[in-house]
Amino acid sequence: MLRNAGLVVISVAVACALAEFAVRLFVTVRDIGPSFTVHDPVLGKRLKASFSAQRITPEFRMHFSTNSLGFRGPEPAAFPRRPILFLGDSFTMGYGVSDGEEYPVRIAAELQRRFGEAAPPVVNAGIGDSGNGFWVKFLRTKADAFQPRLVVMQVLDNDFADNLGEKLFVLEAGESLREPPVPAPGAGRKLQAVIEAVPGLSDSYLVGLLRQIRLPASDPRDSPPAAVPGKQREQTDRLTLRILEEAISICKARGWPVLGLLVGLPEARAIAVNSLFVRQGIPIVIVPGKSARPDLYYKIDGHWHAGGHAFAAARVLEAMETLGVARP
Repeated sequence: MLRNAGLVVISVAVACALAEFAVRLFVTVRDIGPSFTVHDPVLGKRLKASFSAQRITPEFRMHFSTNSLGFRGPEPAAFPRRPILFLGDSFTMGYGVSDGEEYPVRIAAELQRRFGEAAPPVVNAGIGDSGNGFWVKFLRTKADAFQPRLVVMQVLDNDFADNLGEKLFVLEAGESLREPPVPAPGAGRKLQAVIEAVPGLSDSYLVGLLRQIRLPASDPRDSPPAAVPGKQREQTDRLTLRILEEAISICKARGWPVLGLLVGLPEARAIAVNSLFVRQGIPIVIVPGKSARPDLYYKIDGHWHAGGHAFAAARVLEAMETLGVARP
């Protein structure tokens, strides 16, 4: 029995090694590397703290690291008090660019160049594959410790679907938000734990291919809105606008100024989000989508390359100067 079990283990190992070799030779894998996030019982998920990894795609090789606070960016010399706080998804987190190229850290570098040690700190709380419900939870439970001088809220079209799918908040009668308990880790998180327990397995091309098969083959971030039933789309839009309104209300109640950053929203949603921010007296920075400014984006992937992040940093910094929050 032991001999037969050993033969099975060896056979499986050889088969996996051959499959890995074949995938590397003949298959284009969209995303290779470990997961950046872990389950969080309060926020739903969070970035791994003090984490460093490399992601490989057909268009770029990205070096990604987080500090001990669990945010992307360099290790702060002290706890960041009165920072500029950035909330958003993978665009704010900086998926697609290596450390130091994401727009929040570019802004931090420019402020340090101008003001040295007196420069306002920057906290990049962006997290990929997340909706705006994360913002509300973060603002309610974590942001008081920072007392931000400005909260930058980056909104993207796929936030709408993420808000519906994550179920961190649901919309009830009368447009009130209900906050259900955060779901327990699902099968995907359990599989992630198994993969990460085996050294080197996270960097396997075969694992990357299996993840690619499970996820959509094309990046949805700059695609036309999916054809969904009108009632469901209306419900999705109402939920997202209500979550955004709640995030803004938390900031206003605590005296934290807000700046909106809208990235490539389709017309109807752009008008709705724009109107919400304008009604709340919040200034807006708009970065065109890929169809309007393809020079800011990777050709295949839907994210900004380093030039896109430089463009966004310049626009946001200009708005910060107008608001008077860029100075110490």
